[in-house]
Amino acid sequence: MPWQIAVTTVAVVAVVLLPFVLLYIRRRWLTGQGGLFDCAYRVRDDAPGVGWVLGMARYRGEDLEWFRAFSFSLKPKVTFQRASTGFIHQRHPEGIEAVALFEASMIVTVRDRLTRRVHSLAMAPESVMGLMSWLESAPPGSHYLPTSADTPG
Repeated sequence: MPWQIAVTTVAVVAVVLLPFVLLYIRRRWLTGQGGLFDCAYRVRDDAPGVGWVLGMARYRGEDLEWFRAFSFSLKPKVTFQRASTGFIHQRHPEGIEAVALFEASMIVTVRDRLTRRVHSLAMAPESVMGLMSWLESAPPGSHYLPTSADTPG
């Protein structure tokens, strides 16, 4: 009977620890694919300070990929294309945001110029500088998006 208790205990511990081990392995794998940094994303903005999801982001070619922190998916949830993403402004977290986000985060607001959708990201100040540099270093002319007046028709 004592060996059955030991086996059951080991099995329970393994089941409890497995998700944490998988999250650690996922983060290590994503880090190996490119520089990864902590970055929260606001999934909804129906009320002030709510809708933030902790995550991480990385630059991959001409894209900024955002991943949820507590997910097992290896695919990004949101992708920002450099050519269609424009910086709007940055600010310090206010109210409940200061508690919900990573310590010393700055909130950056960007706009997708194709869909006109506004996105909010929260990251460390040095990551904000990296994002701004990445957006500004796009090749000349890549930020030109034709309007309906520019297309023949």
